[in-house]
Amino acid sequence: MKKKITVILKKNLVNLGSVGNIVKVSSGYAFNYLIPYNFAYLATTGRLKHYKMFLNIKQQKLNEIKGKFQILAQKLNQIAKISVKKKVGNTNQIFGSISDKEIISNILYLTGEKLDKKNLYMPTIKKIGVYNLDIILMNQMRVSLKLQVFPAFI
Repeated sequence: MKKKITVILKKNLVNLGSVGNIVKVSSGYAFNYLIPYNFAYLATTGRLKHYKMFLNIKQQKLNEIKGKFQILAQKLNQIAKISVKKKVGNTNQIFGSISDKEIISNILYLTGEKLDKKNLYMPTIKKIGVYNLDIILMNQMRVSLKLQVFPAFI
């Protein structure tokens, strides 16, 4: 029997790697621990071909999403600032706070693209003024916008 065999991991293991990694381990470790406890399966030629096919499909989808996010980042970079009017008191404090929905609806109005709430990072806003908004689209894509809060006179 061979000393080392190739397996494909089904679960994240600290010493070996994450899901989908192809690793070489000793045959005893594979047949006595990894395969019986459903942590990995044997890497046959058919399974390797199937695994590579899924990797290609996953990479194509990732490239499509990255392209869409680049177009969105270009649209967001064209916006200089977002302005919001809020009712204020005597000390320039606004009543309530600025919500994510208000900012997302302003971005939708300006760019035509709908953002998720989880992509938007903003400080707590209690007074009128200019604030920085961070929009993180992907790991490397980050867009910073200015948010200007005006007093609304009623």
